[in-house]
This record gives sequence, C-alpha cells and structure tokens, in this order.
Amino acid sequence: MREVARIKQTDGLLFRLHGKCVLGVALGVAFITLAVPGADARQQAPEGIFVQAGLAGAGGYGAAIGLVGARRMHTREAHLVAELDPLLRKSTEQIRLALLLGASLRLFGVERTVGNVAYRGYDVDLGVRAGPALSFSTRDNTVARNSRFSLLIEPSVRISHRRPEGRVWYVDLGTIKPAIRIGLWLRP
Repeated sequence: MREVARIKQTDGLLFRLHGKCVLGVALGVAFITLAVPGADARQQAPEGIFVQAGLAGAGGYGAAIGLVGARRMHTREAHLVAELDPLLRKSTEQIRLALLLGASLRLFGVERTVGNVAYRGYDVDLGVRAGPALSFSTRDNTVARNSRFSLLIEPSVRISHRRPEGRVWYVDLGTIKPAIRIGLWLRP
C-alpha cells in the first residue's frame, strides 16, 4: 500500500515537472523565434482569413485548428481545441473537444494605426474565447456521463510572427487544457 502511495506521489511530481519543462521549452521557442528582428522591415502584417493549425501541450497533449480573421486592429476567431492526452496515456480522464468563438485586440496593430509605426515582424493579440465543450470516454460512470457538456471561457494571449518567406507562426497561451498551442497560420 505504501509503495502504491509513493508511486502516485512520484507520478504527480513528474507530471508537474513535465508541465514546467513544456512551458519552458514553449517560451524559449517563442523568444528565439520572435526576439530576432525581421530581415525585411517592409513586411506587411498578416491580414485576411487564415486557418490556424497546431499542436498543444502543457496540462496535457492535444491539437487545435481554427479560423482566424485577422484585421489591422483586431481578430475574429473560431477554434476547435482537442485534449487528446487520455488517448496517448491511457488515463481515466475524458477526451475533450471544445469549440471556442472569440475576438482579440492586436496591440501592435493599434500602434501601427495610431502611431503610423512599421510592422515589427510579429503581433501580440489579447483576446477572449468562449464556447461549449463535450467530453468523451468509454469508461464513464454516472457522474462522468452527467458532466460531459460544459461551457468554457478562455482569456488568451497569442504571439504571431511572419517570417520573411511569408509563413506565419504562432504561440497561443490560454487557460483551457492543453494551454500552450504552437503552429502555423495557413491561407485557405
């Protein structure tokens, strides 16, 4: 019995350390990608409709795909975020899909509009998303079946970076598991 308790404590410690490592790696990648000034200062900020696709980590593993309508000072968004950690680790938790609709304010877009400043090569978006989530599991008990549907609100920060060749990378930090999403904006 003591051995099982010790294993559970160790597993929890490893998960906390793993989550911190994922967060550290994601922030490091974001810093390296975004801190380097753009090679072409005449680049234009990405505007229009994009498909945002990426992988997610920190608090679990998953994937995210959505549509982003980027304007100069704001974005309108629809995202499908999937927490797939129970499939990969065979845990007792439920797989969750969330459909989030929202908008964000592009901080440097405001600066470009009001101050007539050139595009820096990256944008910082502060936003809020909300929507329904549905959980699935083959091992549901009565309590789990009753908690399949939920409504979520997620404040978020996204950093998007346009590379000189035209690709747009993003790092999205939210509050819904998995909390860190990294990927590309693609033209439909």
